[in-house]
Amino acid sequence: MMVRVRGAWIVLALLTVGLAAAVSLVGFAQPTTYGGVTFPLGDRSFADRVVSYRQASCVRCAFSNPSAILGPPNCGPSRCTACASCDPCALALGFRVSEIDNRGDVVIEFTDNRLTDVAGNDLFIYITNDKACRVEISADGVNYIRIGEGTGYPAAFDIAPFVQPGQEFRFVRVSDVPADEDKTRCPGPSVDAIGAMGVAEQAEAAEALGTLELLPAGELSLSVGQRASNLLIIFDTSSSMGESFENSTKIDVAKRVLTDVVDQMPNGAIVGLRTFSGCDEASRLLAPMGPIDRAAMKREIQSMEPGGATAIQYVLEQAKLDLAEIAGAKLILLVSDGSETCQGNPVAAARALITAGYDLRIDVVGFDVGGDAAARSQLRAIAEATGGVYFSAESTEQLRAALQLAAPVTYHVYDSGGAEVFTGLLGDPGPRLPAGVYRVLIDTTPPVEVPSVTVQSQQTTQITVSRSDGGYTTTVH
Repeated sequence: MMVRVRGAWIVLALLTVGLAAAVSLVGFAQPTTYGGVTFPLGDRSFADRVVSYRQASCVRCAFSNPSAILGPPNCGPSRCTACASCDPCALALGFRVSEIDNRGDVVIEFTDNRLTDVAGNDLFIYITNDKACRVEISADGVNYIRIGEGTGYPAAFDIAPFVQPGQEFRFVRVSDVPADEDKTRCPGPSVDAIGAMGVAEQAEAAEALGTLELLPAGELSLSVGQRASNLLIIFDTSSSMGESFENSTKIDVAKRVLTDVVDQMPNGAIVGLRTFSGCDEASRLLAPMGPIDRAAMKREIQSMEPGGATAIQYVLEQAKLDLAEIAGAKLILLVSDGSETCQGNPVAAARALITAGYDLRIDVVGFDVGGDAAARSQLRAIAEATGGVYFSAESTEQLRAALQLAAPVTYHVYDSGGAEVFTGLLGDPGPRLPAGVYRVLIDTTPPVEVPSVTVQSQQTTQITVSRSDGGYTTTVH
């Protein structure tokens, strides 16, 4: 099946989850003991899948393999006291550089068992280096319940005070804790394994279920793989934006495309908008950082007018103030049609944000700069200074595709009766679904629809969506 739409690369994978463990259930169900804790379900009790891993500062490559956290413990206590020499059998989360920096965290999923409240402690985190961690649990991978902080091999948690009887949880999120500003050679918690008391997944039910995941590829993977929780859009409104472009002007094209992107952003997204033009500190904060107000932001977008020079260093210095009180990972999306013309050093300004301890990256869109090698070089260097990505936009559709990378892409799943059964974000954990036929709608502009997706028991269905000639081609196989 081929569907033509417009936008950027996506991969949609419908991964059905059958439990191979059920075939050899007797072997997995033998009780096992680790660190003085006996698990009635044996090795089946431990984490099966890494949903996401976000490392903070000072994590060496040998200790950043997420798969090290899966399965039963294999390190032993006090095996990771100096990261230069310890056995890389655990996953390090790292530590934050400053109060506004991001903290390391990992999210795991149990696929053949569930965490439930039993007598005594229910969840065990095997931490090899005595560093404290914060622990949250979730039934759906979206809404989390904090159950406390702890350390040890294992750290033990009783979920009873936080949950209702009979509730079952598939996801656990472990993160560094705010009080831990440790800057030793093995900072932050180093996690060997995560085990849950509770119940086994019923083999009969599991065989009839599948897991839907919407995964990014190509340009989208560069953005979604490092998704930031806070977005500041910085738009060039210098005089060159008034030049003719595709039977219009660059500023009018930018207004139309940016308005479409604002409409795509999910409710509650933390977004700000700033423009710059002129060497006399002519930068306007059109929308301060906060939950998106689409109507207000679109009114401000329509008020943008071109004029003045290109002061990129100054606007990045202003961005530092805009983001000073914003915690968590941050993304600056800088859109410019030229290089600095106010004798500033924007690359140094970008580096200064990282030096100051900001957990951010700057993605840069060079709009109609194909013939200006110096501008391309400078804009690319701004992105690279923060680990960001440079995108070239030489047409309206290329500008639209680049700006869409800033907006988290939502998608919807409908069953054969037309009822919506799931809404999620590209790259986030997807739902488990009964075998059947579904319709998937992806919120690009215009929307991508895949009308008939069959989820079969214990099989994998993939939908690849590739960008071609300014549009999309989807293939189900």
